Amino acid sequence: MSLVLYSSSSDSNDDENDAKHKTKRFKPQLPSANIQLANEFDLSEKDFQTKNERSRLFPHERGNWALSIYAFVECSSHLDTMIDDLIEIFDDKWKRLMELHISLSKTIPIRFHHIESIRKGLQHELSLSMIQFSARIENVTILTNEDESTSFLVFTLDQDRQFAKLIEIIDKILREHRYPGYYANPCFHISFAYSMDKSRKENLPKDWKEKCLAVLKQYQCQPNAITIAVDDIRLKAGKRVYQLTKST
Repeated sequence: MSLVLYSSSSDSNDDENDAKHKTKRFKPQLPSANIQLANEFDLSEKDFQTKNERSRLFPHERGNWALSIYAFVECSSHLDTMIDDLIEIFDDKWKRLMELHISLSKTIPIRFHHIESIRKGLQHELSLSMIQFSARIENVTILTNEDESTSFLVFTLDQDRQFAKLIEIIDKILREHRYPGYYANPCFHISFAYSMDKSRKENLPKDWKEKCLAVLKQYQCQPNAITIAVDDIRLKAGKRVYQLTKST
């Protein structure tokens, strides 16, 4: 949106002075960077302490905000214990992530003035679809990000068709704002630990896959450990989080 200031002009200095006294000029201002939007809350520094250690996916540019959309995962006591048991299989170069989530979009740079429009569009479409379901943890694997700077220990999930319905809604709103959609063939997962160590691949235990499967089998009888509710969709822009759907 272009902001234009209009001022009167006159050949006479007296006319110009009269105009100044009669009219109070309006000076438009851009929205404050601290504006509070609906359903917004700030994450604490603790929530970001692990993310701040990792490298940016794209260079910082003034006016751009890093945006991502995800399903928040509530960590039950059984899931929490299972994660601890899994991380013990690996060396101390692997660090636990403080917050669990399922990515439903790429992390992309957007302009600040698009945040509220995207939030409203997503909230409306998601309320109409009423998509809520549960997914089960199927396996443990390792994924590496695009620039190969970081690897993640992740839980892979079932319910690809249900996730695909969510992605269709999210991609539609993002593309309406001329932003890219999600990956063509995504692997829906929950990252629970990461490593930036350069020798992380060489230092993996030879039997890590078998040991991880053994831990998963131990928790098969605990539904709270392997069943994940997908009902709390959130949008994150910078360090601000907007809740798009509420868990019941």
